[in-house]
Amino acid sequence: MGGKTGRWFGLPKRVALGFAVAIASLVASGVLSGVTLGKRTDASVAAEMAAETQLALEELESAMLVSDAALDAYIAGGDARHRALYENGRGRIPDAVQHLTAAIGAERIDDDGVYLGRIRPAVKRLVDGQGRALALADAGRLEEARMLRATEAVPPLQRAHAAVEALEAREESEVARAMASARRTRTISNAVFVGLDGLLLVFVLGAARVVRQEIRAREEQEAERARVLEVQQRIVAVVSHDLRNPLSGILTAAWALARTDLPDDAKRAARRIAAAGRRMERLIRDLLDWSRAKAGAEIPVHLCEADLYDVCARVAEDLSDSRGHRIELVREGDTRAQFDPDRMEQVVANLLSNALKYGDPDRPVHVGAVGEDGSVRLEVRDEGPGLDPAIRASIFEPFHRAPRGLPGAHSSVGLGLFVVRTLTEAQGAVVDVQSVPGQGTTFFVRVPRAARLPRAEARAG
Repeated sequence: MGGKTGRWFGLPKRVALGFAVAIASLVASGVLSGVTLGKRTDASVAAEMAAETQLALEELESAMLVSDAALDAYIAGGDARHRALYENGRGRIPDAVQHLTAAIGAERIDDDGVYLGRIRPAVKRLVDGQGRALALADAGRLEEARMLRATEAVPPLQRAHAAVEALEAREESEVARAMASARRTRTISNAVFVGLDGLLLVFVLGAARVVRQEIRAREEQEAERARVLEVQQRIVAVVSHDLRNPLSGILTAAWALARTDLPDDAKRAARRIAAAGRRMERLIRDLLDWSRAKAGAEIPVHLCEADLYDVCARVAEDLSDSRGHRIELVREGDTRAQFDPDRMEQVVANLLSNALKYGDPDRPVHVGAVGEDGSVRLEVRDEGPGLDPAIRASIFEPFHRAPRGLPGAHSSVGLGLFVVRTLTEAQGAVVDVQSVPGQGTTFFVRVPRAARLPRAEARAG
């Protein structure tokens, strides 16, 4: 610095010092903001990778459970539909393993090799054992197939459980470390900002006010993001731990009871338990889809040509354990189209469950698949009290529940129709509703025969 006495760079000292502090403040603010945002990004990436890994683990466990249960049902009854369900579940296992590998990521695969090295052999043992039992069943040697299934010492899924829990714990630990680092960085950044504010208050009050306003705005945005992240983390924690683990035990026990030599009434009760567990699985999947949608993530869909009526029949069979006499299936014309069968099962199941809950208990629920020019129309109609026009516009919003006093209102969390709308839009379909108070409600879903996806990320299968 130089110039005349009492001046720096030709300016009064206090003015020059004010400019210097302002520039230093801007530089420090930029550096610290970059560091803080980088830490937040690391924490967000860690949370996203943990959620994706959790989803991949659940897909793998679901495919293994479905194939195992369907195989036991096929061996017990020889029903070709159960064999088809087994093939479907078995076919999803390689994709689930690949999804898990991709979720862990190539840059982390060496660190997680010990976990994949324990999960993959368990999956192979499961598939090999299923294949041997299926071959015996296909050859008509059902008793040998049942004995082979009964003499398995420890189910392969249980062998993988310890590795799965270790991987989950590792992911949670990474997220916790990333969040702690972000909090430390945020604390340091806030302290530095406060110090700079003090200097700016001494030298340039106007600049200090601008900085304070900027800090408050950033803190509000940060608090909002933290609240959203907290909600998402709580939902993922509930789904992945508080619900999924005990539900797996319930389903396993129900399937085991259904395979034992029990009276017919006891077996029917076990099958009802399994059906209720599958409905709970769909609710868990609804929660995960809601969490992904609220986080801005795309809902993955895998399109292929499938028969919408077959989807309706499967869901009706699944929900007909205690109320089969209330479901009437109708098929008109060619009902084949391009859609994701698994996701469409969620759509049909949510609509049919709502119709069974809110419809007239003494009247049937009608489920139809109707072929049209260029599309296939799904109809789910109940003859209940109908919808109040005042609430019809909000029924597709998350956590919207039926008014008090309606049957079934207490048993809903209000995500079913939100998931219906999200999944139909993800597949290029359209959902609509018609309802007259006192005359029932009809939901329509029009599925284009040729895929017209609104999202480039959706993939055709």
